[in-house]
Amino acid sequence: MAQSLQITGKYLGAGQIQTVGQNNTMIRKFWIDVTDNPAYPNTPEFQLRGDKVYLPDNINRGQTITVSFNLDGRKYENQQTGKKGVFNSINAYKIDIVQIQSAAVPQHAQPSAPVSNPFAFANDQSDDLPF
Repeated sequence: MAQSLQITGKYLGAGQIQTVGQNNTMIRKFWIDVTDNPAYPNTPEFQLRGDKVYLPDNINRGQTITVSFNLDGRKYENQQTGKKGVFNSINAYKIDIVQIQSAAVPQHAQPSAPVSNPFAFANDQSDDLPF
């Protein structure tokens, strides 16, 4: 059973829509940057299929997006060479643009009117002291 996954990164762009296979399935690839360490760039390639190929059309390069996707792996064996392997695909099915919210400026309480003696008690008679 396929498990749905999500990742957030900066949108880098998308390729052209292509038609493949006997069923003329439309596919389109796009890339995001999820690099944590600039010394090791991390830019996975995602694939969109069918009516999902239009999802990147309203996304601008550099926007932060969250991609929902599934992983597909298909075994193959080359009949001529006997070589076996697995084709892996990262199939995206949803793209959400992350809305960056500006930090709210904290509103400080307005200071009350200045107090002449902040340590005085109400009804304090400072003249009653015996000394």
